Amino acid sequence: MSKTKLLYKDAKSNKFWEVEAKGSSINIFFGRVGTKGQTSVKKAKSPDAAKAEVEKLIKSKLKKGYKKK
Repeated sequence: MSKTKLLYKDAKSNKFWEVEAKGSSINIFFGRVGTKGQTSVKKAKSPDAAKAEVEKLIKSKLKKGYKKK
């Protein structure tokens, strides 16, 4: 699955969020624009479960106001 990059910008925030599923791992990279950022890795039960979780996470971020880069 390809990497999805989202940005969020308002009067107080300027953040980025990236997610990618590799096998059954979900790699998340996030932080404020202009910083080094943080990495988070989650494990799913299977590659298909990882893809489903990534889709769920993306929908959640889009609801919060993030926009695709």
